[in-house]
Amino acid sequence: MNHLFYLLSDPMLIVESDEARWSIRDVNQAFTAFSGFKKSDLLQLDPSTIITVQDAGLSFEKAVCQLADEHAFSPLLECKLITKMSTPADVHMSCRMLQLGERKVYVIICKDLREAKWIDEYIMHNKIMASLVVNERCSIMNLKHYYAPVQQHSYSYVNRSLFDLVADHERSKLKKVFEYAKNNRTAESVDFQLMLGDRYYSTEAVIQPFYNGNRSFKNFVVILTSLHLNNSEEDPSYKLRMLMLSKNISVTSLAQSTLISLTTISKIRNGKIKKPQRLTAELIAGELGVRPETIWSCFKR
Repeated sequence: MNHLFYLLSDPMLIVESDEARWSIRDVNQAFTAFSGFKKSDLLQLDPSTIITVQDAGLSFEKAVCQLADEHAFSPLLECKLITKMSTPADVHMSCRMLQLGERKVYVIICKDLREAKWIDEYIMHNKIMASLVVNERCSIMNLKHYYAPVQQHSYSYVNRSLFDLVADHERSKLKKVFEYAKNNRTAESVDFQLMLGDRYYSTEAVIQPFYNGNRSFKNFVVILTSLHLNNSEEDPSYKLRMLMLSKNISVTSLAQSTLISLTTISKIRNGKIKKPQRLTAELIAGELGVRPETIWSCFKR
């Protein structure tokens, strides 16, 4: 239990009351990072000074007892955590009571709502296609689509690198924008080519960095504000070039792996051959991991 408490990624603290006052008995590393306070400082604080529940019309004690009640109507309470930077962070607080001998202690979990709140605020004033939360390595932690033509379930993108969905020639530019936003603590706008399913889209995005109370970087929120099929989307040669870019496959390597002549591959890629022979199309498409009709609509049945 203790080992798990320290390893969990959600900010957690253990509190208790001696009837005179509430005190913090322990915190995990996630809570010290989120709050910005050192553990030694937190253990000297009354938890009600950093977790405020006044907006819910409850005292800290009533909030803890209500949340710890297994028969409570709602297991969550929205409140604010005051960080060392004196910035109130919106959190969902949940609680569980543990009996340690004759003493009762309460494990409080604080779920950070800042990213979700920021997205909600953005949606109120702007139409968006999709929102993503990505970590420092740009792995997708969460994806929600609104009007975006996402062909797969959102969860299928979780734990994938965002750059897996970005055209190869755009990745360097996008990485620089992420790095600039992180280092300068500013929201940045960028446009790039995004692949959803087997189609490429021109997209515009806003990248917003988020930080912990100790000023360490937490993650990015990426808002896709527009998605447009490229004008050349129905051009087989364009789709072939984009697929080859995304798979990092050159004309030479494609020719070698399919045993199709370099000249033929080049002519197909440049649009000089509009409709290759069926076997040629199947060999090329198979090497790129798609069906022939994905590239050449003329092969659709």
